[in-house]
Amino acid sequence: MASLQRYQSHGRTYYRLVESYRKEGKPHIRVLAHLGKAEDVWALLKGRTGQLQVHSVMAGAVCALYRLAQELELASAIDSELPRAQRRDGLSVGQSLLAVVLARACAPGSKRAFADWAQDTCLPDLLGFEAQQLTSQHFWDQMDAVPVECLSRIEEKVLTRLVRREALRLDACIYDTTNFYTFIATENERCELPRRGHNKQKRHDLRQLGLALVVDRTSQLPLFHHLYAGHRNDVRTLKELIAPIRRRLRKLQPETAQLTLVLDAGSNSRENLKDLPTSYVVVLRPSDQKKWLAEIASQLEEIRLSTGEVVRAYRQRRSVLDKEREVVVVFSSSLYQGQLRGLRQHLEKAGQKLEKIGTWSRYKPLTLEKRLQRLLDRPHLRQLIRYELDPDPVRGTQLRFWSDLEEYRRLETAYFGLRVLASDRQDWSRAEIIEAHRSQPRAESSFRDLKNPAMIATRPQFHWTDQKLRVHAFLCVMAYLLVRLLWWRSQRVAADCPGPARLLTQLKRVRLARIVELSGKPGRPRSYLKIEQMDDSLHRLAQLTGALPQI
Repeated sequence: MASLQRYQSHGRTYYRLVESYRKEGKPHIRVLAHLGKAEDVWALLKGRTGQLQVHSVMAGAVCALYRLAQELELASAIDSELPRAQRRDGLSVGQSLLAVVLARACAPGSKRAFADWAQDTCLPDLLGFEAQQLTSQHFWDQMDAVPVECLSRIEEKVLTRLVRREALRLDACIYDTTNFYTFIATENERCELPRRGHNKQKRHDLRQLGLALVVDRTSQLPLFHHLYAGHRNDVRTLKELIAPIRRRLRKLQPETAQLTLVLDAGSNSRENLKDLPTSYVVVLRPSDQKKWLAEIASQLEEIRLSTGEVVRAYRQRRSVLDKEREVVVVFSSSLYQGQLRGLRQHLEKAGQKLEKIGTWSRYKPLTLEKRLQRLLDRPHLRQLIRYELDPDPVRGTQLRFWSDLEEYRRLETAYFGLRVLASDRQDWSRAEIIEAHRSQPRAESSFRDLKNPAMIATRPQFHWTDQKLRVHAFLCVMAYLLVRLLWWRSQRVAADCPGPARLLTQLKRVRLARIVELSGKPGRPRSYLKIEQMDDSLHRLAQLTGALPQI
């Protein structure tokens, strides 16, 4: 039972709340709270306290990701690979880059904006730095200390711990590429990686960077990345990366009997598939298989996938790209509806333009021919819409056009909705090959997260040398790795766990408050930490993800 006790210190009388207990048979007291002088106790009884100062910082997302980074020893993995130790403003290179990784995940921005963001978080307390000391020059100096050849070894160390802790089974991985436009000036000759090419964001006027990524099919965790020149095509890129990818996957899981890469249609070629040292599942262009598809379109059979979904598919071993392979044709209803809808829209627009031209045209045949070729420059229109031109010296050029109904029926019944998959995995069933192919969008989902302006935001890059661009890409992939790992662990124990971006947004609502009591008396004021009040669902999520800070 607690009791009030009076005691003296330096000739002054104070009061405290104590509790008695026995230790080894002898009585002892345990102090529960120091109440202060008699007037302090009276103020507490009357409900009067000193002035309070409250300052809260964002803690949930930072704490959750920081704990994962500590578990994977990210900072020490960076420091251990550097040729010389370097500290700046009290932080090692690994600690500084870890701060960048956490910032990219929670609030991506320039290095100049880091200090303003960091001082509103608990990160300075976790890493032990003053936010205003970490200027953009601090991060540039720390990034300069990382040789490019060390990045792969650092990534491999982190991933080795990850694969071991998560017990991942890397039997099938997904490979894909994307590009990021930059604002690096054309006159800048200090870098070779940014080049102009076919940009997926339609910014063909800007220099761009290419990024190749390999992710685990099950967890979608990134296992390999490579930054390459923006003008290189996908076929050439895969050819150069086949050996490094195989070495990485073998080191991460040497006991795997057979590795399988899932590739998209843009990366495959006769030479790549011939030299590929792993098994594969690849998409073939149906336009190269038109005659065969027309023969087997009616032979598709219903099969059940592991998800319970029933699809129509056909399997045959046939020669593809000069080699016998397992070929699976699968029908996709959504693809069929989209292709049919797009074709009808193109036909309607083309018909309206042809009606505007009319039966007679003032253009000469050659000029009208070029105009019609541009008008029909849409998928399948040149095979569907036929025309004849008859010149007349008086009235101009007569145009007659008609539709090829037989070709339309072929597209509708034996082409649209069909995907052609090829693999060398003879031991896999049709369902396994189809499910491996259907995992391909997970790599595209990873690229969407890497491009998300509210999370990671690989673009824009505030750097203009190849070395810093490669370090920047490495830090962005490490940030995505932490975010994805946080989600992967959460969704395994909580079925209603939101997606990675939404999960981070919710965890940012977990804030830590420092409360300072200003009594007006001499001496250091009393202060303590307290987690801000939150609803039950957020509290459960914070507990689940390890986002509650240690007080």
